[in-house]
Amino acid sequence: MFEICGIFDRVFIDWYWVGHTKSWLIPGTEDLMPYVPPKAWKKKILGTIIDYPLMAALLSWIMCAILHI
Repeated sequence: MFEICGIFDRVFIDWYWVGHTKSWLIPGTEDLMPYVPPKAWKKKILGTIIDYPLMAALLSWIMCAILHI
């Protein structure tokens, strides 16, 4: 579920809503556009797709090791 929420956040909120609509235009900050730079977005999406499952697997392994004792 955490993975799905992360992907939704990266794709819908960061890429579409913030990057492609005028909903997030803040007067006086036009020079700071885009608010989520493409390089940062790519790092975040890779982190979401790779790091979240790895963290879940590690936590799962730790819990299995603790409960097996």
